Amino acid sequence: MPSLVFLIDVDNTLIDNDAVKKDVDAHIRVELGPTLTKRYWDIYEQVRKECGVVNIPLALQRLREQTPLSELDEQTYLHVQSLFNNYPFSRALYPGALETLRYLRTLGLTVIVSDGDMFYQAEKIIRSDLAAAVEGRVLIYTHKQQHLNEVMQRYPADHYVIIDDKPDILADAKASMPDRVTTVFVKQGKYAKGKKPANFHPDISVSHIADLKNYSAEQFIKGQK
Repeated sequence: MPSLVFLIDVDNTLIDNDAVKKDVDAHIRVELGPTLTKRYWDIYEQVRKECGVVNIPLALQRLREQTPLSELDEQTYLHVQSLFNNYPFSRALYPGALETLRYLRTLGLTVIVSDGDMFYQAEKIIRSDLAAAVEGRVLIYTHKQQHLNEVMQRYPADHYVIIDDKPDILADAKASMPDRVTTVFVKQGKYAKGKKPANFHPDISVSHIADLKNYSAEQFIKGQK
C-alpha cells in the first residue's frame, strides 16, 4: 500500500467555528453592548480582507486603538480579550473529531494544515487537544494552498489526502497535483454551503468529519465518492 499523509483543516472541519463565532458574539455583546460589538466585527472583517486571513489579535488591537477610553475602559477591553484567549475550544470540536484523527493515524501520517494568525490559531489548535492528537504536526499559513509543495517536502509520501470544508482550497490543490492528491470535501460550515468554483469536483464528499472513519486507505487513494 502506498504511504499516505492526511493534510487536515481546522475551522469548520474539526472545530465548529461558526458556532464559536456566534457564542463569542453573544458574550462580547454583554461586555460591549450592540454598538461596540458591531464595530468590533466590522474591524474583524476589514482585517480579514487586508490580511487574507482571520487575525483576531490584530482586530482586537485596532478596536483598542480606534475606541476612546470613554467608550471602552481598559478593564472591559481586557475582559473581551480574555474571552478570545481563554475560549474552551475543546467543547467546539465536532462529534468524533478526535476519534477520526486517531483512526486516520492508523492509515497514514496526520498533519494539521490550517490558515489563520500565528498566535490565536495556534492557541486554538493546542487548547482543543488537536495538536496532541496529531503528535504536534501542525502548520499554519495565510494561504495554505500556496504552500502545498513545501508541506509535501516536509512530510514526504506517495499520496496525500487533503481534508477541508473550503471548496476553493480543494479545487486549487487538485489542480496543482491531480495524480498525487485526493480531495475530501467535508460539508460543514458556511463555506461548504457557499458558491463552488467551476472546477470543483471533490474526490470524496462527506456530511460530517466522523464519516471518514468508514473509509479505508485504498478508498482514500482511489478517491471513492
